[in-house]
Amino acid sequence: MKSKKYIILSFIPAILLSLGVAGCGEDSPSTAAGGSHPSSAPGASAASSTAAKTENGGPKFVNGKLTSDFKLKVPSNWVYDFTMADKKGFFKEVGIVPEDTGAIRSGTLLQTVIQGQNHLMGSGHVINIAAARKAGAKIKIVQTAMVDNPDEDKGHMYLFVQDNGKINTPKDLTGKKIAVSGLGSCGELLVSEYLRQNGIARDKVEFVVMEDQQQEQALRKGGQIDAAFLHAAYAMEARSRPGLKTLVSSYQIGEAAGNGEAGGLAIRAFSEDFIAKYPDVIKAYIVANYRAQQWSNEHFEESKKIYAEQQGVAKSGGNWHPKDKWVDEKKIQFWIDLMVKNGFAKEGEINVKDLYTNDLNPFYTGEIKE
Repeated sequence: MKSKKYIILSFIPAILLSLGVAGCGEDSPSTAAGGSHPSSAPGASAASSTAAKTENGGPKFVNGKLTSDFKLKVPSNWVYDFTMADKKGFFKEVGIVPEDTGAIRSGTLLQTVIQGQNHLMGSGHVINIAAARKAGAKIKIVQTAMVDNPDEDKGHMYLFVQDNGKINTPKDLTGKKIAVSGLGSCGELLVSEYLRQNGIARDKVEFVVMEDQQQEQALRKGGQIDAAFLHAAYAMEARSRPGLKTLVSSYQIGEAAGNGEAGGLAIRAFSEDFIAKYPDVIKAYIVANYRAQQWSNEHFEESKKIYAEQQGVAKSGGNWHPKDKWVDEKKIQFWIDLMVKNGFAKEGEINVKDLYTNDLNPFYTGEIKE
């Protein structure tokens, strides 16, 4: 079997191939630790130098809120923390008003953010930003969001196989077809790491590119795939019906790699153009979204109901969020290390400080103390 063999069963937008990324984040079903002072934080990148070259526009961030409302452009399918920030009034408190730009094709969010059709890269992982920047896209992480959790109701991804006794151990995956949501996705990276941890070369399996919502049915029918790596919402649906079992979770993969939480680390990012033009909007967004994340953790069952209603489904899983008030460089580096170990990047090719900035984080700078 040839190295890195793939079968592509779903449409891959050209932008993903050109940037080497695939959409991945807190998907919804189609049916149904921070300190208190910057001196204790990891070093931030110098996005402020870029901002200094562009005349700042928009409202100012004064006394914890914007001096006038700002319409933040986002597509229809809101992610978990964004939903809480809106529904529980945290955005309103700081002067941010979500502007719905409508539905977008799966996997094209990054493209729309770079082009300015949407403002917030509100879904995805470090691998997406790293690959995009490598391809020349000017985008930076300003905040982290979801982290992984051993609780099935709060985790990131799960590798499912048929409950027929044919696949019971990692070694049983040799020669099998494993479905992932896209090339260069979090799914492909985490499965690759799982194989590596268990001494299985990547060229001993076939990666089948298939959207999450198609994977369960394909796995149950057999033939197309032998294993499905599902994001939490789809995993919840698959788990509710007999016939499948979980071989491993992303938390377990991350834990074996040194950081279980980081195995599900999601990011929130903006284009460098937007950061330069609207630095105070970034500040307001970070404050509101962080408060929403913490509220969600503290009211987890209520937040699940709110998200289910937002998504138009009967039941929703939930996202778990870190206590980190600013971007933790160690969690970003964790993903870079996984990329290097599994051949997604060369040693030294990605500089962690190029991927994120804490310069506009009011908690990091001390502008807000709470």
